[in-house]
Amino acid sequence: MNILFLDQFRTMGGGQRSLLELLPAVRARGWKASVVLPGDGSYSERLRSGGFPVECVRCGDYTPARKGLADCVRYGREIVPMLRGILELTTRHRTDLLYVNGPRLLPAAALTALLRSIPLVFHAHHRLVQPAAVRVAGEALRSSHASLIACCRFAAEPLLPYVACGRWRVLYNGVSEPAWLGRRRNPGGGWNIGVIGRVEPEKGQLRFVDAARTLMAEFSASRFSVIGAPLFSGPRYLEEVKAASLGLPIEFLGWQEDIGTAFSRLDLLVVPSSDSDSTPRVVLEAFAAGIPVVAFPSGGIPELVQDGETGFLAAAPSAAALAARIRSVLRMDRRAATAVADRARAEWSQRYTLERYQAEVIDAIEQSFLGMSVRNSSAATVARAADAMSTEG
Repeated sequence: MNILFLDQFRTMGGGQRSLLELLPAVRARGWKASVVLPGDGSYSERLRSGGFPVECVRCGDYTPARKGLADCVRYGREIVPMLRGILELTTRHRTDLLYVNGPRLLPAAALTALLRSIPLVFHAHHRLVQPAAVRVAGEALRSSHASLIACCRFAAEPLLPYVACGRWRVLYNGVSEPAWLGRRRNPGGGWNIGVIGRVEPEKGQLRFVDAARTLMAEFSASRFSVIGAPLFSGPRYLEEVKAASLGLPIEFLGWQEDIGTAFSRLDLLVVPSSDSDSTPRVVLEAFAAGIPVVAFPSGGIPELVQDGETGFLAAAPSAAALAARIRSVLRMDRRAATAVADRARAEWSQRYTLERYQAEVIDAIEQSFLGMSVRNSSAATVARAADAMSTEG
């Protein structure tokens, strides 16, 4: 089977890392994979270094925030060139299935799937929140009889009215066990507490800084880290977070490509994500590394973190509630926090390994392809029967 994978970003985020880790399993299955991106960047470099062909198609850059009228007009102008590009690529690569890894390319991919009579799989890594975006994506799914993979139920829910029963499934991300470099202890005896990920408003670094300021009065020996960098937007939010951290023992360590290196600095991971962040991969990576997690009860996070069992959830998505939940963890015996981290690691080994994720996505792709083959065969049978009846008549 020849599969054309389409993604809307040229830089690496969680959804892009998930696709990058899926492709070796696609190759091992004996299928051919080509990837379509809006341009070259760190993502295309990683793909090509892995031996996967990369093509480019027109798809502009947009901010992760809510889209305004100007964005909608610009997107409308891009649809036709996008459609032409995808049609040409499906012909050249003799594509048997389209796999769409981001919603911006979905409408053009759905039209291509209809015109080429090939199956389409859409992988939702985030929840669509704007009603217009839900409607456009949903109608694309409905018209192309697409299959839906969602990273959590929270991401799936807005699109379920548009997808036929049995054609969607929730597949939580899978991650490898981080390479462990040994924990760097805080020389003052306090906790090393940090947040890891893209430095964007949806990741909540500003609320982390506000919580750290509250905690310092009682836990002055603790040290805080912001590990990450802006990826899909400019430096404005990072500068705002740095300004808010003045006078606090907070290190800004930049992007760490090796998650094991990042975790070696931490005793506690904080995930203050907003509702627009569905299931952050870093939660599962912390599970695999045995690092306790304190998180907001936002988006799909409660589907992963069971409060007091596999992690700790704040009472509300606010800096005050976050500080209160971190305080409760810092006050508990470290062995109790370790026991929670041990249960989270056991949960990872049963439900969230990379091997499990790869196998389930491969199965979803195969079922979508077989389903389209059955529909095409049935349509051909009906057409032949109708032709025979008209001939007899």
